[in-house]
Amino acid sequence: GTRADSSESRQIQVQIVSAGSPAAGILSAGDVILGADGTGANPVAFSSDARKSLANAINDAEANTPATLKLLIWRAGTTSTMTLTLRTMGAYSATAPYNCPKSAKILEEGLQYIMTSETAGSYSFGTLSLLAANNPADPNNAARMARAQTEARALVPDAATQAQLMTQLGSVPGKVTWDRGHMLVFLAEYFLLTGDTVVLPAIRAYAVNIARNQSLFGTMGHGFAEPWPDGSPNGPMGGYYGAVNNASMPCFLGVLLAKQCGITDPEIDPAIAASSRFLAYYAHKGVIPYGEHEPGFSGHESNGKMGLAALAFKLQPNRTSEARYYTQMATAAASEREIGHNGAYFNYLWSPLGAAAGGEEAAAAHFATIRWMLDLNRKWDGSFDYDCLNAEGPNSGANGASYHSFRMSTAALLVYALPLRQLHITGRGANSAEWLTSAEVAAAVAADNYDPTTRSVSQLVSDLGNWSPDVQHAAANRLATLPLDTTTVSQIIALANDANGTSRVGACIVLGKSTETSLASSRAATLASLLTDPQAGVRFMAAESMRYLSITDKSPHIDTMLAAAASTATPLLPLDEQDPLHLAHGRLAMLLFYGGTAYGPLGVLSGSNVASAPKNLLYPAIKAVARTPIGQARSTLASIFPHLTEADLLAVSDAVVDVARERSPADRMFSTGARTSAVEALQRFDIAEGAPLSLAVMTDDSRTNSLMLDVLELYAGSSNTVTPIPDVDAFCLDLIRRKINTTSAQEVLAAIAADTNPAPLTPLKSIQSVIADNPTLTLPNNWTTLRTTSTDHANGASIYTWRKVHGAGNVFFSQNGTAAGKNTVVLFDGTPGQYLFEVKMSDSRGLTELTSTVAVTLYQTGGTL
Repeated sequence: GTRADSSESRQIQVQIVSAGSPAAGILSAGDVILGADGTGANPVAFSSDARKSLANAINDAEANTPATLKLLIWRAGTTSTMTLTLRTMGAYSATAPYNCPKSAKILEEGLQYIMTSETAGSYSFGTLSLLAANNPADPNNAARMARAQTEARALVPDAATQAQLMTQLGSVPGKVTWDRGHMLVFLAEYFLLTGDTVVLPAIRAYAVNIARNQSLFGTMGHGFAEPWPDGSPNGPMGGYYGAVNNASMPCFLGVLLAKQCGITDPEIDPAIAASSRFLAYYAHKGVIPYGEHEPGFSGHESNGKMGLAALAFKLQPNRTSEARYYTQMATAAASEREIGHNGAYFNYLWSPLGAAAGGEEAAAAHFATIRWMLDLNRKWDGSFDYDCLNAEGPNSGANGASYHSFRMSTAALLVYALPLRQLHITGRGANSAEWLTSAEVAAAVAADNYDPTTRSVSQLVSDLGNWSPDVQHAAANRLATLPLDTTTVSQIIALANDANGTSRVGACIVLGKSTETSLASSRAATLASLLTDPQAGVRFMAAESMRYLSITDKSPHIDTMLAAAASTATPLLPLDEQDPLHLAHGRLAMLLFYGGTAYGPLGVLSGSNVASAPKNLLYPAIKAVARTPIGQARSTLASIFPHLTEADLLAVSDAVVDVARERSPADRMFSTGARTSAVEALQRFDIAEGAPLSLAVMTDDSRTNSLMLDVLELYAGSSNTVTPIPDVDAFCLDLIRRKINTTSAQEVLAAIAADTNPAPLTPLKSIQSVIADNPTLTLPNNWTTLRTTSTDHANGASIYTWRKVHGAGNVFFSQNGTAAGKNTVVLFDGTPGQYLFEVKMSDSRGLTELTSTVAVTLYQTGGTL
C-alpha cells in the first residue's frame, strides 16, 4: 500500500474527554485543537503534521516542571488558549529507550495499569509485557510474575488434548493458526524466563501440532495445510484462501522458541527448515508478501512481517545473512509504522522488536522516528490506545485499547522493556558482535528517507545497487522517466549483464520501463537473454520488465520466451532452495499468457494471439506453465485455453487435464480461473474427461462455479419440476454433453429437459484394436498372447485390466492391472470352448475408462469343441 501519514493535517477534533484526565473539565468533545506548545510559549496554529506536532508538544511539556501543555482551541466559533497540566516524566535520552529514565517510567506506569485494569487479551499474549519487564529488584515484580504464572498454566491443555494435538492433521474450525502461534510464543518465552516445567508439555504439543500442519512450503493460512492424499503430513495449503504469512510466521517463531526450550521431536527441525527456506527466498529481494506471492518492492515493511523475520532468523545460526537483512529492513521501516493490511497493529508490535534485533543503535534510530506516535497513543493513566490512521481494524478511531483483543499496551511496552532483555523477542541472549554497524544503521535511516527526485542520474545509477530493494526500485523507476545519454545506457546494460553485480535487478527495471528511445534497440535483446540467467531473481525481473516493453520490441523474441518457459521449468520436488515457489517461472507465464488487467500488461501471446505462436515451442511452454506450482502462473492459461484448436488441445491435453484436476499447490486461490477454463475447453470439443473434471472443480471449490452449485441445489430442491438425475456424475456428464452456457440455474434445467439428443463424448484415450496372437488353439496348446493397441493423448500412465467375459474354464493372465498388462499371456486350464476376454484401459488419473473385447476358441485334441 501507499505510505500512510497525516502530514497534511493541521487540526485535531476532540472526540472524547476521559473523566479524571488532565483535560477533564477543560476540553469538551467537539473542540478543535489548532495548535499546541509544551515549552511555555503561547501556541500558534499548526504548520506541519498536526498529530506529530501535538505529540512533540506533549513530550516537551512532560520534560518540564510543571508539565504545562498549552492548546489553541476553536470552540463554537471562538478561538482561545487553554492550558492542561500533565505529569512530569522527563525527556527522552538520545539513546532511548536504552539508558532512558523516561522510558523506564512509562514502562512502570504501563505495567501498573495492566495489573489493576487490563486482561492479557487473546491467547494471554499480553502477558509478554509482564515477562519482558521482569526485574527482581522491583518490589512489584513478584506479583507480576505470579500473574504470569497463572496465565501460562491456564493455557496448559489436559493430557487427552495434548495427545490429540500431537497427532492432529488437517484443518480444524476457526482461525487456528493465530491461536497456536501466539500462544506458543508466549508459553515458550515464559518457560525460557522462569524454567516452569509445568508448561513444557503444552509447548511440546503446540510445537508438534504446528510442525505437522504446515504446508510443504513451510506456510500456513488462517487454518492448517492439508495432508497428502496418502495421509502423510505437510501437503499443500487446504481450502480456497491459501497462505497468510502474518498468521504462519508467529507459528514459525513459536517453533523456533520451542526448540530453544529443548523440544526435539522429529517434526521440529524439518518444519523449521521448510519455513526458513520459504522466508529466506525474500531476503535481499523485497518485503515478505501477504501469502505465497512475489516479493513486495515498495517500502521496507509489510505489517510487521520483516520484524518477525528478523527475530526468527536471529534464532538460526546458519541464517546470518538473512537475519542481517531483515533487521536492517525493520530498522528502515520506522516511517511506515501506520501501514498494514486490515490495520497496522502487527507493524506496531513486531517492527521495533525486529529493529532491536539489530542492536541498540538500530533500535534507538527506529524509536526516534516512532516515539511521537507512542506518546500520542499513551494515556494519562499509563494505558495505550490502539489507533490506526487508515481506520482499518476493530476499535480504530473508537478510543479502544485493542486490535482483535491484541492489546496496544503489549506493542508499546515491549518496546520500552527492550533494555531489560528478558525475552528472546526483546534481546535475550543478544550477541553485540552480530548487531548492525553504525554504517548499516545510517544506511537504513537513509533508505527510510530516500527521495529519488533529489538524486542525479549518476547517483541514481549507483542507487541501483543499494542494499534496500525499495531504494533500488525507486531509483530505477526514477531513471526510467529521465533522458539518458549513450554512456549511461551502456552502463545500465552492462550492470544488467554483470553476473556478480548487485545492480542487476534495478538495471532490468530501467530497461523495461525507460522512455529513453536509444534503449529500444538493445533492451529487449538484453532482457530476453536474461530469461535463462542462473540467478532466479534476475530471471524474475527480466521477465517482469519485458512485460512493459511494446509489442513491437517484444515480438522478435517470442521464440526465446517460449523456449525459456520450457527450459527453466523444474519439478516441484525437491524444493528449490533458490526459488521454492518457482516465482521466476511464474513471471515468464505472465509475460507470455496473462490475460487480465489487475496485475500489469497483457501477455504477448494472451487470448487469440496464441494462434500465431510456433507450435513446436508453444506446446512445451504450455505444459511447463501448467506444472508451475503457483496459482497466478497457472491462471494465465485461462486466457489461451478458449483459443486452442482441437489439434492444439490434443497436443497439450495432459496439461489441460492436470490444470483442471486440482488447484495449484501454492497460491491456490488464483488457480480457479484456469481450472474452469480447462474444463470448458474439454467441453468445447466433447471430450469425456470434462465430465468428472467438472465435478472435481465444482466440489473442490464452491467459489469456482456457483452456477453449477445452484443447479445441483435446484435438483435437490422441492420446487424442482424436472426429473432429477440422482447420479451427480451423470448430471455433470449432461452439462458437458449439452455444452450449456447460460446465466441461471433455471435455464440450465430447462436446457437439459429440452435436449433429448446430447452430443456423444470422446475420451482422450482410445483402444484401436485388441487381438490374440492365436485366436484359435488346439490342445495341448493352452496359451496365447493378447495384445492391445491404444493411445492416450493425455499421457495418463495407462493401466490395463483383463477379465474373462465368458468361457467354460478357468484362465490365468500373466500381467494384469498394470501398465505391462497392455500385452498379456492368457493361460487356459484345458477346458475347451469359446472364450471372450475384455480389457479395461484406465489410467492414473482415474477419470475415464475404455473397454474392448477379443475372442479365443480352444479346441480339444482332434479339433472339436
